[in-house]
Amino acid sequence: MQAEQFSETLIVRRRGRLLARALGVLLGATLLAALLQTALAAAPAPVEAPDFVLKSAGGGNLRLSEFRSDVVALAFGASWCGVCRDGTEALAHLQQDLASQGLRVLAVSFDADPAAARAGYPVLLDPDGETGRLYDVDDLPLIVLVDREGRLRHRFASGRPVPEPALREEIARLLAE
Repeated sequence: MQAEQFSETLIVRRRGRLLARALGVLLGATLLAALLQTALAAAPAPVEAPDFVLKSAGGGNLRLSEFRSDVVALAFGASWCGVCRDGTEALAHLQQDLASQGLRVLAVSFDADPAAARAGYPVLLDPDGETGRLYDVDDLPLIVLVDREGRLRHRFASGRPVPEPALREEIARLLAE
């Protein structure tokens, strides 16, 4: 009789442990879901990109808002910035490859001389740095991506070369929206 009671006690204890584990997993999953929901709700909504008008190195003025409905890559740089010059070719390839899907690359150059600013896409002159201040440019190069609705969506860390695969991936994601 005692062996039978002992066996039943073990079974009850095992069931209790299994039930406790199941409840722990359920509570953990519930907590994780709540944390994810809170994090997603707390993520800041994209803000509208500051509009600007700058003189193009090719002549005439261009306004950022003219490119609404396109994904815009704003590449802040200058001719005296070696890393900026190194990235020009990659941006030109992206412009060429993805223009038909709605990508527009615009360089914002801090050069005063239009002859110093050359690229395979429009170069806008900002020698006084007004647009740079609007976009909080603290180091060069800086690439900012603006979505089709004119909202700031991605900012690549300034002062470092941007790896083309990472840039291409972010642009492709925005073009697919």
